[in-house]
Amino acid sequence: MVGVRKHSKLDSKGCGNMRITDVNTMLINSPSRKWTIVQVLTDEGLIGLGEATYSNKEPVVVEAIRHMKAELIGEDPSRIEFLWHKIYRRSSMGGIWRMAGPVWMSALSGIDQALWDIKGKVAGLPVVDLLGGRFREKVEVYTHFSGNSVEESVASARHIVDKGYTAIKGSVLSSNGYSFDQYFDDGRPKQTAAHFAAVREAVGPDVKLLIDCHGRFTVANCIRLARELEHYNLYAFEDPVPPEDLSAYSKVRREISIPVMGSERLNTKSHFRQLLELDGVDIAQPDLMYAGGITEVKKIAAISDTYHVPISLHNTKGPVGIAAAVHLMASIPNVAPMELVTDIPWRDDIINRPLKIVDGYIFIPEGPGWGVELNMEAVSEYVWAPGDPR
Repeated sequence: MVGVRKHSKLDSKGCGNMRITDVNTMLINSPSRKWTIVQVLTDEGLIGLGEATYSNKEPVVVEAIRHMKAELIGEDPSRIEFLWHKIYRRSSMGGIWRMAGPVWMSALSGIDQALWDIKGKVAGLPVVDLLGGRFREKVEVYTHFSGNSVEESVASARHIVDKGYTAIKGSVLSSNGYSFDQYFDDGRPKQTAAHFAAVREAVGPDVKLLIDCHGRFTVANCIRLARELEHYNLYAFEDPVPPEDLSAYSKVRREISIPVMGSERLNTKSHFRQLLELDGVDIAQPDLMYAGGITEVKKIAAISDTYHVPISLHNTKGPVGIAAAVHLMASIPNVAPMELVTDIPWRDDIINRPLKIVDGYIFIPEGPGWGVELNMEAVSEYVWAPGDPR
């Protein structure tokens, strides 16, 4: 484990003497995305870890991090809020940076997480204990079932539930099966409903059953699809419409009985505030990467709490991002089950100890910071470089 330093002398301005010396990135070639790992290095040997994965745009995120590095060298890593705003509002592009998109926010998130990891290591405490302490010791998670036929969906769902999971999610069908690229499709309502009806019967009434629409339907088609699904006691109807028009969420929500969840595609607390003001969601679903890291998403959770809306983090990332998400979710009162990808068997090989997942719950990793360090020997087997196959 990278060293832990419990105390820091202060300089004349009340800041620690530790300084940031470098920011590195590496891409881990996982299926369908490249886990973008950020390392913030300090002059005292501590290294903070974060994750900045933005699916299929990862090399661009790496360039954004390289751009941000100039703002960080020589800074005190303990000044997390200051550094977050320095990058977000006073980027080295000059002037005021506004309406940052997912590339910029993912890069900022990876740095932000790494700074929190350093702060935990300096304090000798898990990050959750720096975020107000433990509201819970473990976080309920859901994972994914799929199938090209009803029988395949049932077998997939049963397999997950047999492993102890109490919440599962499937995708809406399209004219191209489970493909995500059929925008403004009708969702094949009756065929989709047949899959979910069979899965509900197979797993019983108590398993939380979610559907993901991937933000690709019109309001009318969302309502038509939901009407077919309302008989099967779904827990959440995720991202029914594209996020460009937030009022579309409330139009859907007013007409269906299934709770609406969204949106992983929003990037700031201001975006989520607007969605909540419109009564657009029953469950808010920020992505810890796309929405600016611990510093911003903690605020999104607080704003959501004022609307009595729980948080379910969109979480399709690698082990560093998962660990950071668990620390945040364990610290807040308003939570719904968090997403977890479980079909990458070597995921835990690249960290110092496996993530602990028991009966559909993931536990806070033990140790200071995130409680997670990289196994660099294993990492070297999966590192992606420009020119490698996608």
